[in-house]
Amino acid sequence: MQFTYQFDVAGIMVLMTSLICAWIRPKLMKNFSFSLKLLILCAIAYNVLDSATVILLQIANPRTYYVTYILLLAYFCVLFLIPYCATKYFYELCGEKINRLFMDGGLALMIGLATFGNIFFDLFFAMDRNTMVYEHGPGAWLTSIYYLVCSSSVGVCAVRHSRYLGRIRKRLLITVFIITVFNLIYQTFLPEQSLTGLVIALAVAMTIVVFCFVDVTVDELTGLNNRAGFIRSCDELMHKQKMDGYAMIKVQVYHMQELNERTGLENGDRVLMLLADNIQRCVENANHKAVCGRIGGDTFAVLTDEELSISTIAKADLSESIRNPLTGLDYAVSFYAGVYRLEEDDTDINKMLDHAGYALKWVSGNFKTNVAFYDDDIRREDEHRKSVEQRVRGAIQDREFKVYLQPVCDTMTRERVSAEALVRWIDSKNQMINPADFIPILEKNGFITELDLYVLDEVCRILREWINQGVDVVPVSVNFSRVDVDHHGIVEEIIATVDKYRLDHKLIKIELTESAFNDNIDSIITMLTKLRENGFIVMMDDFGSGYSNLNMFKDMPLDIVKIDMYFLRNIENSEKGLIVLESVVQMAKRLGLQIVVEGVETQEQYDYIRKLRCEMIQGFYFAKPMPSEIFPDQITAG
Repeated sequence: MQFTYQFDVAGIMVLMTSLICAWIRPKLMKNFSFSLKLLILCAIAYNVLDSATVILLQIANPRTYYVTYILLLAYFCVLFLIPYCATKYFYELCGEKINRLFMDGGLALMIGLATFGNIFFDLFFAMDRNTMVYEHGPGAWLTSIYYLVCSSSVGVCAVRHSRYLGRIRKRLLITVFIITVFNLIYQTFLPEQSLTGLVIALAVAMTIVVFCFVDVTVDELTGLNNRAGFIRSCDELMHKQKMDGYAMIKVQVYHMQELNERTGLENGDRVLMLLADNIQRCVENANHKAVCGRIGGDTFAVLTDEELSISTIAKADLSESIRNPLTGLDYAVSFYAGVYRLEEDDTDINKMLDHAGYALKWVSGNFKTNVAFYDDDIRREDEHRKSVEQRVRGAIQDREFKVYLQPVCDTMTRERVSAEALVRWIDSKNQMINPADFIPILEKNGFITELDLYVLDEVCRILREWINQGVDVVPVSVNFSRVDVDHHGIVEEIIATVDKYRLDHKLIKIELTESAFNDNIDSIITMLTKLRENGFIVMMDDFGSGYSNLNMFKDMPLDIVKIDMYFLRNIENSEKGLIVLESVVQMAKRLGLQIVVEGVETQEQYDYIRKLRCEMIQGFYFAKPMPSEIFPDQITAG
């Protein structure tokens, strides 16, 4: 019987190509299980052995009889190792324990038959010592039976874990099944031209490509589930059993970005891997089935039937993991977690993660505890947040956000010299929504930038209307959030908006709160410098409400500072408050900055500010914020 080996060569090429593709993502290859690695090696070995034995049989040199015979024995051993490794890997992939006695016993039996059974009884093949003629043995059908048994085990496991596998992997299994059946039919009619090596190579190669590029469910760094794998695992678990007593937990490293910057990315990765190991250990020690995964850069999630002891995770000694070898710097690492207890009708995993994530945000920055539970208070806050997020875009389109203006007056003459634009949300029911109820939410989800630019556009439109009507106009300040600093192209958008209405840039003052100056200093300096170069007046709002670095403050490209009303509370009864206020005013003057004092509510406060000779003043004592329509009617304050 003559054989060809061209398909084996093709199989080797397919495998090598897929391995090169996998090599592009070495971290994923690191997470390949032993069974998958052995499967890949067996697939390569099968094609090599098949090609070698075919060549030796074609040479038909009796002196190569023993070499050929040994290679054929190895060929059959590898032939049985392949379905064994594939089945074992598939069970590992689905997180299910395989029957070791059944699988290991079956493999040992088949390898025993392939070696000793063939040596003594020519069970799988016979080869003439003189002519080197190869013939199939009477037990060749056992190979098909063994493959059928392994395939059946994989099929049963696939049915049990259909939700976890997903559509792509199920299609992969169907494809492998189809080409396997095709190979059996092909071998029946053309046994001399074996496609088995190519079929095995294609199956393994498709597995590598699908798992490394198309449908990745493993996190490259930690080896845990990634977000997709975690959600599938949770979905499968929830459809298999009751979830009474289960909780969704989100765990996050506190200030991970700062940790990376101060100790290096390598140390940051070590912290993540150590945290992942601790979480994995807690999941493995849980009383019932639990699922964990790394679902974001520094965020992990756990679905467990017991309230996982976050302290157990956080007790890990991380000092060695974050010691900078160059500086010897130690950096304290802490974790915080949000916990959502599942309810009876919960089915949406993303919603559970959202609830746990909101509890996580609620506890971040809380120095009293590092764990928060999604309780009724947080639920109400969360529902309010979602309601605001759902309504705000429509509110902008329906122009429910109105611009109110509060006059800023000359301290000595009490004449109006400027104004501050304040946004008010008046909904369709004509009810005013407190800015404190929606501004923080919009800052967290990033939508505040769209609102700030909307307010700027409204201010510019109002000023243009007044100019066209011959009304005397004054500069108007518009508030911008710390979030806007990170918005790409924010300066260009501000310029484009003002130029659209053909306004002098000096009519627009840009206000940033003092808290914004505590982050991204370089970005803020760049942004404010560009604004000043383009003729805008730049202001620091709420000065004194935070803890600004005075050394940083002197380098800021500012024109005006607004002193926060905090200093003016009970000012007539606070000698220390007077001292602090006087010091701030003198410092600002010596830096060449103009001063606006806001929050003036009494005659005593006004008299004192006049004594300090601050240039401008703002507060309820003079005028409350008013609709823009009536603003031109007010000439002086009081």
